[in-house]
Amino acid sequence: MKKLLFLFFAFYSINTYAQSITLILNDPDKQAPTNVRVKPGGSVIATIDSRAELATVHVIAKEGSYFYVDSYENCGSDEIKLTTPGYIHYSVLGIFISNYANIVIPVYASSNKSGLVEKLKISDVFVNVLDYKNDMYYVLYKKLNKKFWVESKYLCNAACTNCN
Repeated sequence: MKKLLFLFFAFYSINTYAQSITLILNDPDKQAPTNVRVKPGGSVIATIDSRAELATVHVIAKEGSYFYVDSYENCGSDEIKLTTPGYIHYSVLGIFISNYANIVIPVYASSNKSGLVEKLKISDVFVNVLDYKNDMYYVLYKKLNKKFWVESKYLCNAACTNCN
C-alpha cells in the first residue's frame, strides 16, 4: 500500500502545474453536458453542463491532450468541487484573447519567448489552450488554424464578464 501511494504521489507531482490555472469550458456540442473522464480517453465519471452559459474549470494538471480538473463554476454560482477530479479534453477548454487596447500583440514559437512567430492584431477571440508554462499559454486559434504561445497579460479567463 505504501508503495502504491508513493507511486501515485510521484506521478501526480510530475504532472501538476507549479500553480493551477482557470480555463473556460466552451463545448461546441450544445446537445449534451461535457464529459469528465477518470483518465484521458477513459470512462465518464461526471459531467459539467455549460450549455446555457460558459463555465470555468479549475485545472490542477495536464496529461497529453487532457487537463485534470477538480472543480468548476457557472456564472453567478459558487464553486462546485467534483467528487473525484477528472480529465477534460483540450478541444473544449480555452481562454479569450482580450486585447482591448487593440494593439498588435507578439506571439511566439516557445514559452521562453524565443522564436517570435509574428504579431497579430486580434481581440475578443476564443482560443483553445494546449499547454501553459512560464506565464505563457500555448493556444490553438481555430479560425486561422494557428498554434502559438502568448503572454497571459493578453488573455482573459473570465467566462461571465470581460476583462477590460
